[in-house]
Amino acid sequence: MSRTRPRLPWMAVLLLAAASHAALAATTQIPPWYTLTATLEAPPQIKVPVVAKVTVGAPLVDLQDLEIVLVPPAGWAGTATPSQRLDRLAAGETRTLSFTLTPTGPVAHGSIVVFLRTPVPKGAIQEALRATMGEDGPAMAERVAAWPAHGEGITEIAFSLLPEESFYPLTGDMWTTYDDRLKKEPALRGPVLFREAVVTPFQAQTDVDMHDRLTGLLQTDPTLAGTLEAQGIDLARKRQDLLLGLYVLATEAYLKGETATAQSFLARLQNELAQAPPAVGQALQIPAGNLRGLLQWSMGDRKAAEETLRATFYRDRKAPVQRYLLRNLGLLMLEKGDQTTAREMFRLALELKPAYTLLQEEYARLKKP
Repeated sequence: MSRTRPRLPWMAVLLLAAASHAALAATTQIPPWYTLTATLEAPPQIKVPVVAKVTVGAPLVDLQDLEIVLVPPAGWAGTATPSQRLDRLAAGETRTLSFTLTPTGPVAHGSIVVFLRTPVPKGAIQEALRATMGEDGPAMAERVAAWPAHGEGITEIAFSLLPEESFYPLTGDMWTTYDDRLKKEPALRGPVLFREAVVTPFQAQTDVDMHDRLTGLLQTDPTLAGTLEAQGIDLARKRQDLLLGLYVLATEAYLKGETATAQSFLARLQNELAQAPPAVGQALQIPAGNLRGLLQWSMGDRKAAEETLRATFYRDRKAPVQRYLLRNLGLLMLEKGDQTTAREMFRLALELKPAYTLLQEEYARLKKP
């Protein structure tokens, strides 16, 4: 029986073609003639001045008469349109400019837009391309000739500024749901928990049901797992969907006061997390432990709640989200009348994030013994 030459699968052919096209595009890409980046020195806080740093660079040729303009959220204190000018940037030079802004109120989906406006030194760019880009240089220079006389670059600083806390940069450690049913003076809000914003309870229930059906099929046919993975179905991802689904359902039941239902979902979640590989369930360990502690607290079992919250904190004491566990422990200490320990919990939480506005105010309310 003769051997036939194996053919590449059509997807591999497409990937090879795309890679070849990308490699060709990379050889003809005109190098940048300016750079523009912007950052905040600290997370913004209401009525607290914050410095925006804007860095402009001239990586290819000299740039002349540059204008940098910031467009902050409406109403922020400062000049109406903060701007600065640079007469010249030499080739290879970068310059960092500072702008001081004062937030005047919450901005849930905040953005500071930064513009760079400058004449395009087309002649100098063309000369540099011909000198440095080899055989591609002349074609690149022709393309530059069609550019407009003035150029505009743009970048953005994205953040979230809420009354309780601001977030910059935007990361995964953003817990914004407060349970004021457990608020205790002198605290301003109740304990905080993580509430998934993307997965709805309906989708969560669907993910749980689908995983349960899949588990049943896998138990009856041990070869099915290999078949599914060969077809590109990620079973580890399905398990992650199950874990997140259980957490979402437990959270919603807790917030509705459905204690028994929340307990049931949390018990199953705890069991599934214990069986899951660390990489699969790691992200939910702290939120789930926190929620379990709050559920125990809401049921009047403050001792169990304290033990759960402390154990969850000691899982990873340096994780940024532990500021929430420490604050919640402090609130629980207030519930028990222990202001000294509460103050210490708040202090430790502020070490993890000094710009936690709500906690700053609550910490200041607690008198030293």
